[in-house]
Amino acid sequence: MSRDTAPGADTRARKGVGGRNLPVAIAVGAALAAVFLGSLWWDARAFVAVVALAAILAYVESGRVLAGVGRRLLVPVLIVATLAMLVGAYLAGPGGIVPGLLVLFAGAVGSQLLTRERHAVVDTVGLTALFGLWVGVLASHAALLIVRPDGPLVVLAVVGAAAFSDIGAYGFGVAFGRHKLAPSISPAKSWEGLVGGLVVAAAVAAVVLPLLGDTFTPLTAALFGVAIGLAAAVGDLVESLLKRDLGVKDLGDLLPGHGGVLDRVDGILLALPVGYHVLAAFG
Repeated sequence: MSRDTAPGADTRARKGVGGRNLPVAIAVGAALAAVFLGSLWWDARAFVAVVALAAILAYVESGRVLAGVGRRLLVPVLIVATLAMLVGAYLAGPGGIVPGLLVLFAGAVGSQLLTRERHAVVDTVGLTALFGLWVGVLASHAALLIVRPDGPLVVLAVVGAAAFSDIGAYGFGVAFGRHKLAPSISPAKSWEGLVGGLVVAAAVAAVVLPLLGDTFTPLTAALFGVAIGLAAAVGDLVESLLKRDLGVKDLGDLLPGHGGVLDRVDGILLALPVGYHVLAAFG
């Protein structure tokens, strides 16, 4: 039996808040989760390779988006430097990131010394260095985490806490959000959403992480969830700040329903070094 529907109702039904196509967004999210979990539990080298691929894709699409607003990102330099950082971190620990930093600086400056078409040198070198530090250095902490004896568990803890914090912040923000967190940077975020996200991250971490190994007790898992949730929230605000200054809505469109790679992992990027150093500090 058929029923009457308003024009466009089917299309609207498939979309959620912000006009996202929810079925597509869910399918893409599930595919990303499968790749992440598969590489995480299969082999540490495969996981580092997935992180490297994500960084490369983020650079390529960010370079394209920024070129559209008259900004130049030295993508080849970023790719080589980030690969050096990831491999160095995997093989030699924190000190292994330093050669990649040298590659980043030498490549960014050297490319401008060698080219005849110099334009906005400081802007180009500065923007490239910023992306290299933001993406390359922070993402390299994924390699530092995965080489731990409990590597898969702690990586899952970081990414999971960041994800549940984001989910909780959205839910609490929609239901109870009254006080804006940073209206000039991200008007949709609220203090209620932030607190709700931290509560959700702490609760899920306290229940789940102790069941997966002996790295966490319920208390340490809850505290870890709060630390990661805070880092993820700040990381999200950092990307919003940069996008507003650069005059772009998203830094890519590679992931249907999610935006670009950086739009998907902005919170996780800052959560990685926070997770690594919290674990290193408290054993």
